[in-house]
Amino acid sequence: MQSLKPSEGMFAMASKMFKDAWGQRAGQMEADKRLIRTERNQIEKKIEGLLDRVVEADSPTLITAYEKRIEKMEREKLILDEKLHNKGKPMHTFEQMFEHALQFLSNPWKLWKSGNLIAQRTVLRLAFAEQITYARNKGLRTPKTTLPFKVLEGFSCQKNNGGDEVRH
Repeated sequence: MQSLKPSEGMFAMASKMFKDAWGQRAGQMEADKRLIRTERNQIEKKIEGLLDRVVEADSPTLITAYEKRIEKMEREKLILDEKLHNKGKPMHTFEQMFEHALQFLSNPWKLWKSGNLIAQRTVLRLAFAEQITYARNKGLRTPKTTLPFKVLEGFSCQKNNGGDEVRH
């Protein structure tokens, strides 16, 4: 369990990667909002054009057709307004969303040594992909870790000049 703790440098790098991904997602949300605003403005211009045609039209059939199109575009505009409203800022900051997860990833041993049985079961489920096996003659077998710990371990294994693996 203690060996799951990544080095400070590796954890800092992983944490920065999470933060960068969070920032990219926020940037994507802003780009989406700009596209929605552009689409909404185009619909608004089309509605204005149709209103001008309605004023100039003499045929009741033509006026009714224009009114139906305007009504349809108004509904589309309302849908875009709702999308724009829902594409706001995240409800919580990066730190609020990931503080506990990052604390756990930085040192699962802290939660394990708390002695709380529920916390220990949670650590086992979050840290290991399968149940830890025990062989009578050989002792505990090497457990398979979950993806986050595999990634952190993969970052920390590097080849040195002699070709041997070195863990940091």
